[in-house]
Amino acid sequence: MSIEATRAQIRAARPTESSWVSANAGSGKTRVLTDRVARLLLAGTDPQRILCLTYTKAAAAEMQNRLFRTLGTWAMLEDAPLAAALAALQDPEAPPHRDLDRARTLFARALETPGGLKIQTIHAFCDTLLRRFPLEGGVAPLFTVLEDRQARALRAEVLDRIAENEPALFAAFAAHLSGDDPDPLLSEIGHNRTAFAGPFDPDALAASLHVPPGLTPGRLLAQTLTLGTIGRLRDLIPLLEASGPTDRKLGATLSRAIRTSDPDTALEALEDGLLYGKDAKAPFGAKKGAVPTKALRRAHPALAGDLDALAERVETARAQRVALGALTKSAALHRFARAFLAGHDAAKRALGLLDFDDLIRRAEALLAQPETAAWVLWRLDGGLDHILVDEAQDTSPAQWRVIGAISADFFAGIGARDVARTIFVVGDEKQSIYSFQGADPAAFGTMRARYEAQIAELGAELQRCDLLYSFRSAAPILQL
Repeated sequence: MSIEATRAQIRAARPTESSWVSANAGSGKTRVLTDRVARLLLAGTDPQRILCLTYTKAAAAEMQNRLFRTLGTWAMLEDAPLAAALAALQDPEAPPHRDLDRARTLFARALETPGGLKIQTIHAFCDTLLRRFPLEGGVAPLFTVLEDRQARALRAEVLDRIAENEPALFAAFAAHLSGDDPDPLLSEIGHNRTAFAGPFDPDALAASLHVPPGLTPGRLLAQTLTLGTIGRLRDLIPLLEASGPTDRKLGATLSRAIRTSDPDTALEALEDGLLYGKDAKAPFGAKKGAVPTKALRRAHPALAGDLDALAERVETARAQRVALGALTKSAALHRFARAFLAGHDAAKRALGLLDFDDLIRRAEALLAQPETAAWVLWRLDGGLDHILVDEAQDTSPAQWRVIGAISADFFAGIGARDVARTIFVVGDEKQSIYSFQGADPAAFGTMRARYEAQIAELGAELQRCDLLYSFRSAAPILQL
């Protein structure tokens, strides 16, 4: 099995093939990434024409260290062991690599590459791109990237400013906060700024949540708990309170519902007393006919019938109450988010700051301009020939658009050079950090299909590789 796994790694690392790799945990994807870059260099690729995008700075450092360790070892080996090391990288049927002198020079070439090897996070790449082309990217030439602690402090400052200048807006937002730290929500607002683009349309939001026009908690309560029903409940409650424990509990709940002045509290009390079962959806549920007790039902059938009818109305009203609550929360969020994003953007502009989301957004906008994108990419060290994407399951749609833009020329045939230009993507949807920094594991499959189609138009094929064997555990554990 390990021999087959090694062969799968060698196949995935072929430098002449565009590859899409699904890699289980512990299957050696970092080795494959390192081997592929080494084989690209061995084949004569200019180090400046290789871009490897990793998910974290730690992963980028680990990959660069491994690569330099490999190249440094090659520089010191005698002919026989060096030939064996190069043979271990290649397909068994491939002719042996005979240019040992070139292999020994790769370490120095990598070290001497202007700006170093491009093994970096997507944010670092976008940072570099915008610093090279600040005017085209619409950013301050000497912008500063917000680190996590500084970003958190700036969000808190903008929040305090809203609380001071727009107290009603802040209060409506704060009423729905849970916990004592609003920063995670503020951060998510920033990550999902496209959801708050454009003017806010409360009617459209209400329609999307199926809330009837003009519905309020007060109107919903009036439709559910009519004046006539309240009178009959006042007759029924003393009878419930004089009955058994279950009836007494129901009586106390109904009493709370008709005495409170808050419509939401009244509706929730009615649901608590009259709906049972999963998600409190069924009127009485399994207790139907047993609450109130049979004795009380026989003694007062009309009042029991009124209570059953009320339970049916409460069931219908519950869905509307939940939708109305969602509308209230969503409206408060939308109004606050627009004010927060505007204030946050203004504060960043005044200080010449960009956060990580800004880097992606600005780079995407820069590369989306047809009149400048080709020139920008050409100026990027003469262009790229090979792009490698690590941890692709955590790449957000916006990040994929940046990657798609810088690789578009690979498959368009416009300005193409007489070299094999490849895309290499490795990831595992099972390991996705769902929604973190906008991560969308579904995009993993979407982008694979897109690259397959683009490569097929050139009469070639996207190589599909699965790395399933785990080198990180023992057979009994994996079998379990």
